[in-house]
Amino acid sequence: MIEGEIIEKLKLLGLKEYEAKVYAALVILGPSKASEIAKESEVPRPKVYDVLKELHKKGFVDISEGSPTYFKATDPEKVVASLRDMYIKSAEDVIIKLKSYQKEQRQEWFPIWYLQGEWNIKRNVEDLAERAEEEFISALVDWKLGFKFKKAFEIAKRKGLDTKIVLPRPRRNKRYIETLSQLGDLVFISLEEAMDEKDEDYKLLTKALFTSDASYKVEGIFIRDGRESIMVYREGDILKGLIVRLPFIPTFQRMILLHLTDKSQQ
Repeated sequence: MIEGEIIEKLKLLGLKEYEAKVYAALVILGPSKASEIAKESEVPRPKVYDVLKELHKKGFVDISEGSPTYFKATDPEKVVASLRDMYIKSAEDVIIKLKSYQKEQRQEWFPIWYLQGEWNIKRNVEDLAERAEEEFISALVDWKLGFKFKKAFEIAKRKGLDTKIVLPRPRRNKRYIETLSQLGDLVFISLEEAMDEKDEDYKLLTKALFTSDASYKVEGIFIRDGRESIMVYREGDILKGLIVRLPFIPTFQRMILLHLTDKSQQ
């Protein structure tokens, strides 16, 4: 029985569904007749011959002519390496082509962008750190973000930026703290106390920054130089991000975090 996961991964590397099924069946069976391949792969027999011919053209299947004809799978390591190389080359070609289109576009400024997809949010936060000139401040309501966005902190450290990581109490395990402390200056705050701020202006701003409602939950915020920020939040089970490039908003966000930092040190 061929695992569906194997078929899906071969498809991701560029094989069509029937090609993936036939090739996987041949790897399992060894040298086989078309009828045996059709049975194992569950590909209709009339289609099997065409699929085998295509795989043979690609160098993924060898043929021994005779009566009956036998087919043999090329070494999986070599096949997957070939598929990988073709995949990478195609990806590089697409990047070059798409980049050439970008040069022809008008350069416009947009103050707010909505992000989705963990890899996309991480890439944007890393880019934020890369473009920071002096300072990279973050507040992690969810401690796990410290590891998810570790690369962004490593970029900030490499650049010698003033990096602060604001974390909620209670403190987590020692190993966690030691790891994060290597990436920036840790500041521990009590969100409960922050929400009970005596200064009404700061209290209002802090609640606006950290309070979640039924539809979303703020998990963290990253700010570069008080000029641009990315808020990471969860809407249901989906992680999302909000880029803000309107300078006065990141300035207020930065002001709140620095105020909380000062209070924690009193």
